[in-house]
Amino acid sequence: MAYRLAERYADRLMYVHGIGWHVWDGRRWQEDERGLAKRAVLDELRAALADSLGDKDLRADVRKCESAAGVSGVLDLAAALEPFAATVGDLDADPYLLNCANGTLDLRTFELRPHDPRDRITKVTNAAFDPDAQGAAWQAFLGRVLPSEDVRGFLQRYAGLGLAGRVLEHVLAIWTGTGRNGKGVLDRALGHALGDYATTAEPDLFMHRENAHPTGEMDLLGVRWVVVSESDQGRRLAEATVKRLTGGDRIRARRMRQDFVEFAPSHTAALITNHLPKVTGDDPALWARLRVVPFDVVIPKAEQDTHLGDKLELEADAILAWAVAGWQAYQDRGLDEPEAVIRATERYQADADALGRFITECCILNPHMFATVADLFDRWQRWAAEDGTDPGSKRAFGDALDRRGHPVQRRTGGTRVRTGIGLASEDAEPAEDGGSSW
Repeated sequence: MAYRLAERYADRLMYVHGIGWHVWDGRRWQEDERGLAKRAVLDELRAALADSLGDKDLRADVRKCESAAGVSGVLDLAAALEPFAATVGDLDADPYLLNCANGTLDLRTFELRPHDPRDRITKVTNAAFDPDAQGAAWQAFLGRVLPSEDVRGFLQRYAGLGLAGRVLEHVLAIWTGTGRNGKGVLDRALGHALGDYATTAEPDLFMHRENAHPTGEMDLLGVRWVVVSESDQGRRLAEATVKRLTGGDRIRARRMRQDFVEFAPSHTAALITNHLPKVTGDDPALWARLRVVPFDVVIPKAEQDTHLGDKLELEADAILAWAVAGWQAYQDRGLDEPEAVIRATERYQADADALGRFITECCILNPHMFATVADLFDRWQRWAAEDGTDPGSKRAFGDALDRRGHPVQRRTGGTRVRTGIGLASEDAEPAEDGGSSW
C-alpha cells in the first residue's frame, strides 16, 4: 500500500522528519493539519479494493490496512520512501527564491516563474509580485512617519534584506519611539504583504528571562522577516541570545512534545519597542549588531486614520515591490546606515553604559593613580544598587575594566590594584608614590 501511495501522491504529499506530513496546495507545501495524508491512504485503499476483485493477495493486503492501526502503518512505511521523505534542511533550501502569490521570484535574476512542488517551498506572500505596482497611501504614510529620506532608504534596504532566506548581515534593527508614531502600522502592513514569510515572535524572544523554552525559537523556521514587539519599560536585553540569533549559526529548537531539530537561520529581525531595553554589558560584538531606527514623529489624534491599516493591505503588491526595490538597493550599497541611525545607536550605547557612568561619577582617570580591586568593586556594587543596575559578578566587572585599559597589578604586600583609575573623594589626589591616597 505504501508503494501504491507513493506512485499516486508523489507530488502532493511530503513527510518531513521531525515535523510531520505536508500537503501541496498548488502554491506551497503546508503542514497537514486536516489529516489529508490519512484521507489519501483511505482513498488508495478504496481504489485498491476495486482493483482486487481478481487478486486475492491484494484484497488481503487491503483488509489488513483498513483499521486505524493499518492506516498509520501505511503512513509510517511511506514516510521512508524516496518520493515522500524530506528533512528540515530540504525545506525552503534556496534562500533566493521568494514564493509570491502569482509565482516564484528568483531574487538573483528577478525572473518570476510558476510555482513548483519540487522547490519544496513552504511559504507564500499575500502580495503578488508586480514591479510596477503603485501605492499612493503607502508612500504618503512612509513620508509622514519617516520624514528623513535617508532613514526611509535605510529601512527599505533593511526590509529588502528580509526577503532573502539567509543571514547576510549580523544586525538587529530596533525601531523605537513613543506611541502613535506609525511603527506598528508599518510592521503590520509589511508583515501582511510578506504573508507566510513574516512572523511576530513571542515578546520575550530577545529579552532576558529565566528558563527560556526552545519552542519559541521554532517560530523562526523558514521565515525571513521576524518582528518582536516589546513595550514594557525596564526589560533587559538577552545579549547572548541576540548575538546567537543574529550570528548565522544553526538553531536547535523543537515544538511542544516533539523532538529537537536543527536548521539554518533564514531570518532578518526587527525589535519594535517604545522603550529601549537595558543592556548590562559593554560587549563590542553586541553593539556591532544593534541599529536604532528612531521614529520621532508623533501623529496628532486629529490626523490619525482608523482605516489606514485596511488601505495599506489593499496596497500589498506595491509594498512587496517596494521591498524588492530595497533588496536591489541593498545589493548596490549594503545597509549604508544614515547619520540619524548612527547617532541614535551611539546615544543608546552611551546611556546603556553603566560602567562608563560609574567611572564618570565615582572615579578619576589618571595614569598616576590606582585603586584596590576590592575598593573598586565595593564602590561599584553600592553605585549599581542606587542606579538600579545589575552589578554582575566580580569577574565580569574586572573583565570590563581590563577592556578599558585598567589592568591588575600587585603592589608591595600582595595587594591587587588597578592602575590608571582612582576612586573619587574629597581627598582623591595622587599619592607621592604614584598611587591613590586611599
